[in-house]
Amino acid sequence: MGKKSAEETFKEIAKEVTKAAEPVIKAAEPVIKDVKEAAKPYMDKAEPYINDFKAKAEPVYKDIKSKAEPVYNDIKAKAEPMYKDIKAKAEPVYNDIKTKAEPYINKAKEKAAPAADAVKKGSKKAADVAKSVGNDISKTAAKRKCKEEVFVQYNHHEVRATDIVERAKADYIAKGHKMTDIKEIQVYIKPSDNAAYYVVNHADTGKVEF
Repeated sequence: MGKKSAEETFKEIAKEVTKAAEPVIKAAEPVIKDVKEAAKPYMDKAEPYINDFKAKAEPVYKDIKSKAEPVYNDIKAKAEPMYKDIKAKAEPVYNDIKTKAEPYINKAKEKAAPAADAVKKGSKKAADVAKSVGNDISKTAAKRKCKEEVFVQYNHHEVRATDIVERAKADYIAKGHKMTDIKEIQVYIKPSDNAAYYVVNHADTGKVEF
């Protein structure tokens, strides 16, 4: 015999549970039957009252419906001519107002047309400006993202321009100045002297060697 599958095991458990429940179900059957039989007299007693209520209510409903229907039809019949009369009287007034108003509407359209064209042209111009600004911003952003480095190569040597600038600033500070004193600085790299010359704020000068 092979090992039973999970499905076969569940089927056997279900069968055992059903078999175990059978005595309980059978034992409950007389109780259920007794409840039905005990309730039957009350249901039998209630049935005539239910039927009597239905029998009494139906004529009242029919009577209300029959009395209301002529009133509804009468109101509808009287209202219809009034509606048609109001519509007939209102239509010429509406047409007259429409005819008189049409020249003013056309004149207003004519006056509004240049403004509409100006708005349309302005919208196009604004769109072009926005596009141009967007392109400028994109270019600026691209420049900011771009990493830039400048190297000076000579006689098998290589120096980075940013390093020389930082050394020039450090030399200036070492002479008793502050970093905040530097508003602008120009650095001149001279490979033949193995040095760089700097000018701070167009006044103070200095020299740093490589």
